[in-house]
Amino acid sequence: MKDYQIAILLATYNGEKYLTEQIDSILSQTCHDWHLYIHDDGSKDSTMTIILDYVNRYPNSVTLLDYPSQGGACKNFLSMLERIEAPYYMFCDQDDVWLPEKIKTSFDKILEIEKIHSSNTPIIVNTDLTIVDEHLETVCSSFWSQERICPTWLKTYNDHAAIYSATGCTMLFNHRTKEIVKHPFLYATMHDAWVNLSVAAVNGPICYLPVSHILYRQHSHNIQGARDSNTFTIGYRLKNILKIIGINIRHYQEMNSIKRISIGCFVLAKIRYKWYIRKNRFTDRTNEMFR
Repeated sequence: MKDYQIAILLATYNGEKYLTEQIDSILSQTCHDWHLYIHDDGSKDSTMTIILDYVNRYPNSVTLLDYPSQGGACKNFLSMLERIEAPYYMFCDQDDVWLPEKIKTSFDKILEIEKIHSSNTPIIVNTDLTIVDEHLETVCSSFWSQERICPTWLKTYNDHAAIYSATGCTMLFNHRTKEIVKHPFLYATMHDAWVNLSVAAVNGPICYLPVSHILYRQHSHNIQGARDSNTFTIGYRLKNILKIIGINIRHYQEMNSIKRISIGCFVLAKIRYKWYIRKNRFTDRTNEMFR
């Protein structure tokens, strides 16, 4: 283990446009008990020049990992997780902005949860996000509201069939989580979902803080991000039915490879979740979002 507590894992690829703003926001955190690790996936722009500049200026805080390209964000993040040893971990996208209290808020919460559970318990803390455009103008104050995510509904592993609830750039998790992450990563769709499902499969605590300390930038080059509100309309779903079927097939394969779940339970979880959303059967913060 290192003398810092948190390893921040930043995966980059052709990120020259926003990368400086992201790294600067990490350096401006109120909590300084971290080290930033960066692995580039073969950028062809000036991303590497930007990274090396920070490595040279902040050698005690920023490290460039030198190993071959992994061929995508999911493999890139998981490859870093395999290589780095630390008490706690955070994933970091290259194009967002972290508000000053982001690390401290999640770190304080995971330490609080650890007092309740044994040291051998995998724990994840997630938060909400503020969706912004490429100029950091607010589009939606709550990613959970935009994506119809009601965290308190997700109590069992099967419940996670209903919706992808994890957003990697908000996650903070302990070393035990890394140890139980399911291998191999053959059916992993994204790094954050894979880690989240691995913990849910063993009933580890997954905490959702109803706060946002990250500006989640949406632009034309996002690999994955917030959906447009039209995504939820019947017209959109009919037009994109094959795409939606493909997403659900991959989601089922991912879940079934981590912990067995029948197709019936998978489909039922989705139906129950949509029904509860429509009936407004929630009492937490997200319930107010849908009123």
